[in-house]
Amino acid sequence: MKDTRLGRDVAWNLVPVALLAVVGLGLKIFITKWWGPAALGSFNLVTFVMMSIAILGAGGLQYAVLRAVAEAPDDRERVASVVVGALMPNVVLAALATVLFVALRHPVGALLKSTAVAEGILWAAPALFCFSLNKVLLGVVNGLRRMRAFAVYTSLRYLLIATGLVVCRMLEAPAAQLPMIWTIAEGALLVVLIGELLATVAVTRAKGWVRHAKQQLDFGLRGVTSTLAYEVNSKLDLWMLQMLLHDERLAGIYAMASALFEGAMQLPIVLQNNVNPLIARHLAERQPEQVEALARRTRRWFVPALVVACGIGALVYPAIIPWLAGSEEIAEGAVPFAILMGGIALASPWLPFNQLLLMGGRPGWHTVYVVIVMLVTALVSWQLIPVLGLAGAAIANAAGIVISASLLVVLGRTKLHVSI
Repeated sequence: MKDTRLGRDVAWNLVPVALLAVVGLGLKIFITKWWGPAALGSFNLVTFVMMSIAILGAGGLQYAVLRAVAEAPDDRERVASVVVGALMPNVVLAALATVLFVALRHPVGALLKSTAVAEGILWAAPALFCFSLNKVLLGVVNGLRRMRAFAVYTSLRYLLIATGLVVCRMLEAPAAQLPMIWTIAEGALLVVLIGELLATVAVTRAKGWVRHAKQQLDFGLRGVTSTLAYEVNSKLDLWMLQMLLHDERLAGIYAMASALFEGAMQLPIVLQNNVNPLIARHLAERQPEQVEALARRTRRWFVPALVVACGIGALVYPAIIPWLAGSEEIAEGAVPFAILMGGIALASPWLPFNQLLLMGGRPGWHTVYVVIVMLVTALVSWQLIPVLGLAGAAIANAAGIVISASLLVVLGRTKLHVSI
């Protein structure tokens, strides 16, 4: 029964992955067609800063609430108290993060030598506030194992992103204003998720939520550094490419390859979102052998499928992507993309379980784990980007992915006594 439900939930959550492939690629292609590679570069740099600071706005509460809800999803009063206890500080943190985001616009623009990034931050500021809340609200949906609803809301996010792109085109918005796409998408999604919350969680029964708020904050803040480091690490190659070379054209070319890489990474994330509640419950019940069995079952079909997908992607990139983007310059991203796909393929057996330490109640060790990976990626980027350019950035990212897999195996055994 559990396998049947897991398989069904994974299938449902492949729908937003397909949408991400279409919308994510379409976003990059049409920004390049309509505004040029430099506009794509500045848009992605603003996105990176927004997503990173939004981690502070969420405060790690999305994982705290996911884990706490997943431990006893049928206890409605406890769930209500946990959720309200997470959302109250979430609103405060989101507001503070938004103020910080706006205050940093000129220093960030100066660091990257880009006025477009500084202006774009203002257009993305409302999105940061909404995104910080949406992360926690989606954590509630995930903890309740409402995975079909989770798939629907994730799909809606991508459709709203496409809508934002169309709005910008219709308004003939300047390139620097393109980050309003995120404001349109995250603002509309927040309204929908508030409706989901009121329909599924008896918030009026949230007794003693202050105690839960302290618990959720304690867990979240112990893990927020890791979440921030993970987000920084996911865009560190692009960030350091611009910082070291100061070339928005190259940043735009790499952003296309990076976007497709992130699309491929959604496949392990889909499985991760579905196994996280199971891992949290099994570890709370002191059943590490169930986690190991879960890893074996899912790995049998997931690893071959992901390796094949990575190989096909690497082969078709140089033939398809430059043609779709209407720019031969984009072909320069083919080799970096192939390197990134190689990193995913090598780490594929462990990628869906990289939040194992969080689900096992070890946010501090999860932070150590992610920070080590980020520092390795930064060091390799620093050494290779000035020499190899785009390929150097890709090698650094791929190396970080492979090292993260090896480190997870060691920490899982030593800290949770789980062999995955």
